Amino acid sequence: MKLAILRVLEPGRRLGVVWYLFPDEHHNKDGGHREYLERPSEWKHLDPDLFEALLKIEREHSRGENKRGADALENAGILPGAVFAADPVPCEILPFSLRPERRGIWLDGIKKKLQGCDLVFLDPDNGIAPEGLRLTQRRAGKSVAIEEMAALQKSNRTMVVYHHQTRRRGGHRSEIGDLATRLTKSRLRVSGALRAKPWSPRVFFILNGDEEILRRAESIADVWEDRMEWTVWNGTRFLKS
Repeated sequence: MKLAILRVLEPGRRLGVVWYLFPDEHHNKDGGHREYLERPSEWKHLDPDLFEALLKIEREHSRGENKRGADALENAGILPGAVFAADPVPCEILPFSLRPERRGIWLDGIKKKLQGCDLVFLDPDNGIAPEGLRLTQRRAGKSVAIEEMAALQKSNRTMVVYHHQTRRRGGHRSEIGDLATRLTKSRLRVSGALRAKPWSPRVFFILNGDEEILRRAESIADVWEDRMEWTVWNGTRFLKS
């Protein structure tokens, strides 16, 4: 889904992708939802070329020819011309007190790598950091800090930010509204959100989107129908377009 979104938003833009790579955790199923590849009649029509590329990666992995990670996606030509920032998040540095400094150095490297990009995708495992999460904590490597988003913003740059929704009180719509409010208070211009509905709910915030980007976002929801919803942020709440 995230790749399909980027493939619609990317044409005519210089795309940069920040993977927010976190150390492997074999006990969970992060990145493990690939059942859709066994149901081409349901999913392939949404982006046939992407589906075939992902299916090829899966088959190569089953033969031991790749590790089915970020490298495989980058090498498959799924996002042609994209710039990839794939340095692991420095979340296991010891002593703990050094982690914020090292993360700042890591972010400076990303800023330089994405300097010429006017469309940037941030892909942390968990999404936007909850209030109170400290960069000294290992699990902070699974989140993007709002301060990092602010550091990456530019007047001519659109950002797409992944967030994995939680079980917090009030429900998912309340959660994305509260997050948008936090982003707005941090002087980040929230344009809208694509909310995905299969499996566990996920949301893709679009920041500083121009009219063309917003039209493309709406078209994505039209194609994906009941699998995805596009809403526009009016400064205080999300509205269906």
